[in-house]
Amino acid sequence: MAVQDVRRSFQRTRQDSSVQQLDEAIAYFKTVCRNVSSKDSLLSKHLSAIEVLGMQHGIPADGIDFFLDIALSSKLADSVNTRLLRSLLPASEIPKSSVIKGVSLFCAGKCSSNMKVLFIRWLITVYDLIPCKDVLSSLYNFFFIFLQDDKLCPYLCHLLYLITSKDHVRPYRVRKLLELQNKKGSYPPLLGLLSIYKIFCPEMVSFVLPSRLKNFFKGSNLLWTSELRAVVKRNTGDPTMDRRLFVGEKRTAGSRKRKWNCGFSPPVSTNIWSSVPFSDNLNRNETFPIEKLQTFSQLLENIHRLELPAQMGSVLKNPLLLHYINCIKEDTPFLRLNYWLASTLQEECAWYTGKTCDKEAGEFLGAVVEMQQFLQEGLSSSEAFLYKSLPHWNGNHRTQILKLISWIPIGPSSELELFLYKPLSLVFATSSLNLKCDILASLKALLQNWLIWHSVSAEKLRADTTGNHTMSGFLTSVEDLIQFTGRLSTLALQMQSSALLLNFILDFYELVCDMYVRFDLPLVVLPPPGVFYPALLCTDSVNLDHLCYIMTRYRTNLVTVKDQAKHKRDKIYMTISRQTFEEYNQYLATMVGCLWTSQAFQDTHPQGIKLDPELLASTGVPSANKSFNLVFHPALIGYSSKFLYQKFPEERPFQLNLIRGHMWNKYLEFLYSQGMNGLQLFIESSVTRVSGNTEPQKEPIEKSDLAAQNLN
Repeated sequence: MAVQDVRRSFQRTRQDSSVQQLDEAIAYFKTVCRNVSSKDSLLSKHLSAIEVLGMQHGIPADGIDFFLDIALSSKLADSVNTRLLRSLLPASEIPKSSVIKGVSLFCAGKCSSNMKVLFIRWLITVYDLIPCKDVLSSLYNFFFIFLQDDKLCPYLCHLLYLITSKDHVRPYRVRKLLELQNKKGSYPPLLGLLSIYKIFCPEMVSFVLPSRLKNFFKGSNLLWTSELRAVVKRNTGDPTMDRRLFVGEKRTAGSRKRKWNCGFSPPVSTNIWSSVPFSDNLNRNETFPIEKLQTFSQLLENIHRLELPAQMGSVLKNPLLLHYINCIKEDTPFLRLNYWLASTLQEECAWYTGKTCDKEAGEFLGAVVEMQQFLQEGLSSSEAFLYKSLPHWNGNHRTQILKLISWIPIGPSSELELFLYKPLSLVFATSSLNLKCDILASLKALLQNWLIWHSVSAEKLRADTTGNHTMSGFLTSVEDLIQFTGRLSTLALQMQSSALLLNFILDFYELVCDMYVRFDLPLVVLPPPGVFYPALLCTDSVNLDHLCYIMTRYRTNLVTVKDQAKHKRDKIYMTISRQTFEEYNQYLATMVGCLWTSQAFQDTHPQGIKLDPELLASTGVPSANKSFNLVFHPALIGYSSKFLYQKFPEERPFQLNLIRGHMWNKYLEFLYSQGMNGLQLFIESSVTRVSGNTEPQKEPIEKSDLAAQNLN
C-alpha cells in the first residue's frame, strides 16, 4: 500500500507541475510578439511543455479555446502554429465556443492552407468529443463552400459525411458535388459524401455509386487517434477503455476496472461529460434526455423527442436505444452506428494490420454479434470488416467471427464468391474437425437468416426490379451458398470420416430440403453425391435416420411444387427444373434398393449403386447386396441383433436371416419404437407393400409421377 500511495502522490505532483507549466505557457503566449523567432529558447520551452501535457493528460477546455485562437490567427509562424495545433488533444469535451471560434478563424482566411487542412483533420479526430453536434450542423454551409479547394476537399468531404443529415441534402448541393465529381473523376471522398446523399434522397443522386462500404476517407482521422485514445484511457484510469464507448465516465478513486464481460452497460449521455440533473417538467418540443430513458413505455411516449447520444458506442449494449434505431424511419441513427462501428472494428479488431488480438477485442466482437442479433440485421460495416480480415484469419475469436459471418447481408454472388467463399474454403481445408463443424453451422445460420428475410419480404422482393436484391438475384445467391457448402461438405467427408461432421452436414440440408414449403422459396437443391452416399452408407443410426427424414421432406416439397404448378402458371416455378426431379428419383431408387429390396450393388438393376464387380468381389463380403438393407446395414445391425435377442433369448440360434416375412413387420415396429422416426416417414411415404405384407416391394417416385410434369 505504501508503494501505491507513493506512486499516486508522484502522479499528482507531476500533474500539478504540468498544470503550472500550462499556466506559464498561456501567460507567455498572451504577451508573445508577432515576429518572435521560432528558434527562440523561451518559445521552444513553452511549446515543449504544451506538447508534453497534451500527449500525457490532454489540454483542458479553456486551454483548447486559447491555443486554437493562437494557432489559427496566424500571429506566429506556421511551424509554431502546427506544433500548437498538433498538441491540442482534449482532456474533456470541447466547448461550443471553441468550435465556433475555430471555424470563424478558418473562414476568415488568415491562416495558411496547411493550417486549414490540419484544423479540419483535428475536427474529424475530436468529433466524438463535441457534445453539441447542432453547432457543426449549423456551420454546414461554410464547410461546403470550401469543397472546391483541392487540398481541403478530401478532409471536408469526411467532415461533411459525419455531419450530414437529411435536412442538409439540397438539389444545389447535389449539383455542385456532381460537377466536382465530373471534374475530378472517380474521387473516393466525393463518392463517400454522395453515398450519404443518395441514402437520404436517392431521387437526387441518379448515377450508380459503390454498393459495398468502402474506405472513402483514407487517413483523415489518423493524425491524433492513438494519442487521443491513450489520453482518455489515462485520464479515466482504465487502460482497457475505448474512448468511443466510455469517454466521459467519471471514476471514483476506489472503483474497480469494468470490462465488457462484467455485464456493464455503458452509460449513455447526450452531453458527454455533463452530469447536470434534468428537470422533470419537459415541454413537448424539448428533446427528451436520453439519460432518463429507463423503460420501454418511456421510449414509446418520447420516441419523437429522442436524440441519440454524442457517442454511438453507448448504443451498442442498450436495448432501448437499439429498439429506437430499429423502429425509427430516419436513416441517420443507423448510418451513424454503422460508421462508428466500421471505424472501431478497423482500429480495435483488425489483426490483419499487425495489431494483437486480445480479450477485449473478442468481447467487443461478441457485443457486435449480440447487437446484430437484436436488430435481426447484418451491418455493412461488419461485412466489410469480415471481407478484409478473412483472407488473413488464423482462427482467432472463432466463435465471434463465425457468428458475424452468419449475419452477412445478402449480396451479389460474384462478391460473395470473391470475399467470403474463397477465403473461407482455404480456412476450412486446413482446419480441425471442430472448426469444420463450426463453419458448417455458421453457413447454416447464414442461409437461415437469408431465408427468414425472404419470408418476411417476399412480396417486396418480387416487385423490386431496380435494386440489387431482385428475386432472380436472391435465388442465385442462395443456390450458390448451398452449392458452396455442398463442395465443402464433400471435401470434408473425403478428408475424414466422422459421424459428428456428417451430422452437421445433414443439419444444413435439413434446412435446405424444406425451403419451398417453409419459406415459400421456389428452389430445391439436392445434396451432392459426395454427401448423399456417405450418409446412406454410414455406420451410425442417427445420421441414417436423419437422411431418411431429409429425403421425405424433399419429396413433400417436390410434390407441392408439382401441385402448385398445375394451378399456377407462374414463371417463378420454372427455377425447379426437370433435372432436379430426375436426380431425386435416382437417389430415392438407390435408397429403396439398399434399405428395402436388397439390391444395393446389382449393376443391371436401376436401383443399384454402380460398383466395379471386381472391386466388390475383392471385399470378400458374402451376399453383398443385402449388406445395407434394414437388417444388415452397419447403422442398424445393433437394432436387428437386439430385436432377435428379445424374440429368441435362448431357444433359437442367432441368425439375422430369420428376420423376414411376418417377422419383418415386427422388426419395423421395433425400429419405429426405438425413435427411428425419419425411417418410418420415409418407408410410409416412399414404399408400398403388397397386400399380404409378406414381401417388401419398393415404390419410388416414378418419372411419370413427377419428373415428366412440364412446368411451362
